[in-house]
Amino acid sequence: MPGPASGSIRGRPRTDAVPQRIRAATAVALLLLLAGCGGFAPSAPTPGDAPQADSPSNGSVDPDSGLSDVPFPEGFTRTGIDIATARERSVAFLRTEPVTGVAVERFRAGAYADYEYDATPERIRFRLDVHNGYVDVTRSDVFVDDGVRYSRSARNRDVSFEASNGSLEETRYRAADSMWAVASRILTVGDFRAVRSVDEDGERLIRYAATDVAARNATDVRGYLTVDGDGVIREARLSYAQAGESKRFEYAVAPRPGDGGEVAPPAWLPAARTDAAPDPDGEGETSARVRAGGRAERVSSTSVARPEPIGGQFL
Repeated sequence: MPGPASGSIRGRPRTDAVPQRIRAATAVALLLLLAGCGGFAPSAPTPGDAPQADSPSNGSVDPDSGLSDVPFPEGFTRTGIDIATARERSVAFLRTEPVTGVAVERFRAGAYADYEYDATPERIRFRLDVHNGYVDVTRSDVFVDDGVRYSRSARNRDVSFEASNGSLEETRYRAADSMWAVASRILTVGDFRAVRSVDEDGERLIRYAATDVAARNATDVRGYLTVDGDGVIREARLSYAQAGESKRFEYAVAPRPGDGGEVAPPAWLPAARTDAAPDPDGEGETSARVRAGGRAERVSSTSVARPEPIGGQFL
């Protein structure tokens, strides 16, 4: 995989009209409804319900639907996408800009992964829920504010909280990689071709349609992706059937509105601050495990004064 991108994207406007950003955030909100709080909602729309790349409902299409006068960003052509370039631009966007995003993966019946990402220069929250399709359900939720990294980890009925020194930049770095993994899967498995330009509140985007997938005996292939003028993948969806099982992958990111405020703290933060407070009988102990039923049981020692190790996992 190409090395990490560095710096922000040149030329990205930070004073876009609020209506455009609201529209851009609509796809994110829809995916949030799909993701839910603990997994896929059974009543959520199926992939076939999502607008497809050749549908006029995907924004205001130019009258001639032509691409002759559309400047393609570096790495993007009518017939293909350079994944390395798309990754560089998109991951830099996730790591440096005020952004909100979601992603979902449906591997087989009951097996899923749901991602939520919300970040500003002052705060970040990243959540990942995973179900292996059998018994285990794991949930990880991280919130970084004012140099403190709060986390809530759950596996089935066991829940634990932790507080430690935390780097917002490092957390964004890892969260961006996790988010991009879903988009990368879509780009790697799917074949896409540019089909039209879309005008969304004055911003011209390029829409690609999925034409095939690199999966043996795949049927009912549907999908599209949208890229902005900076080469940032804003939205990507791909679904298909294989051996009687439905596969679905979705990814959507959007700039946070300029007046959108800060990242909201999670509802579990007060409990994390209480249960992860130093134990008066310990030496800098900050971790606690909460069993089903709410009783806190001290299980580990993590010093708040000790820096978080680089590359530490929260997934």
